Amino acid sequence: VLTALLALNVSAEIFNAFDMVNDGLKTANKTLDNSNDKLPEVIRDGAKKKDELRKYAERVDDVRSLSKEGSQYINDIIDKLIDEGGNRNGQVDDDDYVTLKNGDKELKGKKNYDATTRLMVNEGRGEELKTKLLDIKKKMLALVDEGDNLELPIEIDDEKWKNSVNKKNSWADFTFGHMPVGATMPIFTKYINDLKSSEAALLNYLAGKVGTTKEVIFDKYRVVSAAKKTYITRGETFEAEIFLSAAAGNTNTGISISVNGAGLPTNADGVAVFKAPGSTLGQKSYTAN
Repeated sequence: VLTALLALNVSAEIFNAFDMVNDGLKTANKTLDNSNDKLPEVIRDGAKKKDELRKYAERVDDVRSLSKEGSQYINDIIDKLIDEGGNRNGQVDDDDYVTLKNGDKELKGKKNYDATTRLMVNEGRGEELKTKLLDIKKKMLALVDEGDNLELPIEIDDEKWKNSVNKKNSWADFTFGHMPVGATMPIFTKYINDLKSSEAALLNYLAGKVGTTKEVIFDKYRVVSAAKKTYITRGETFEAEIFLSAAAGNTNTGISISVNGAGLPTNADGVAVFKAPGSTLGQKSYTAN
């Protein structure tokens, strides 16, 4: 009896650890979703600059669709396992959970390993999941330009199970065989995380292809003559730098000009005019920024 009680205590601690890992992965997935939701608009805006960039904007929907397809596929497996470990009425509802003394709810079938073994191993859903993930990874990599290398976190170790101490018949048997439902939750959430991380990697790749920073287009030019001296005496050599100055017609370029700390307005050519009265003799200087 004492041994059995100790085993139950350890089991509870282990399941608490599984829950903590699962909750952490779910939080990470929400963060990825928030980030991924913002990138498509950035990519589409960047692709408007040049016709040859449109192909990258056209890939955005495919990236998001593949990630969503994989996540939904895994969530369907999760729901099926929760129901099979619960009341087995064909849907996830309150009867698939038990309410604890502190008010929290936990899976009624979290220790049920028959449902996991039957669905994931005997009925072949585990091998289907492996094929699905690898197929999505292949399709995602097909959206990368030839010659470019992009690492995606979707990985299936299809070798380790072959050398397992406990002889296993397949990857699915090694990963899910005789695993309690509660212990498989972090595994499924981890694969969802892999999909969302791959989505993020691809979207950032596309954003890099189109450029995510606003370009300043210089469309106004003028020739500037910057004399070394404003006047010369007879016999001296006049010296000036002649160069082309450029300005942007868009006034929202963030360019500002000040002299001696005082801001100056700029005209349509992006030029500021500084004036100072010659009221005293001697050398004068000013600092322009």
